[in-house]
Amino acid sequence: MGEPLPGKAPWRLLDRDRLVLYCLCILMFAIAAGRYAWSHWAPARDVRTLAEHERIRYRVDLNKANEDELDLLPGIGPAKAKLIAKYREANGPFKTGADLAAVPGISRACVAGLRGLVTPDVEGPREEAPK
Repeated sequence: MGEPLPGKAPWRLLDRDRLVLYCLCILMFAIAAGRYAWSHWAPARDVRTLAEHERIRYRVDLNKANEDELDLLPGIGPAKAKLIAKYREANGPFKTGADLAAVPGISRACVAGLRGLVTPDVEGPREEAPK
């Protein structure tokens, strides 16, 4: 380092150093903004229906699942999923999976087919759905 220039404070940055610092700040801001945007507005993955041979590897919570998640359950289509969501809004959370039979348009055979796939779980023996 040498002697400070006359009339210039020693802690002040030179123009070249200031330009580099500005560029680094802008780069860091751009990276942070990009990460934020990607985490909040990333394209959603399509919800797909399961094929006959595929199984759900987790339990669907009847009290928290949205219509798309309910639609993945066997025997529940988009119309029944909408009925379940409306019933849950009107009557509160399900205490057991068997309470699902109180939803208009859902049969006991359909509810029995959901045993082991939903929480709160459907209790009782599994009934075979008519084919």
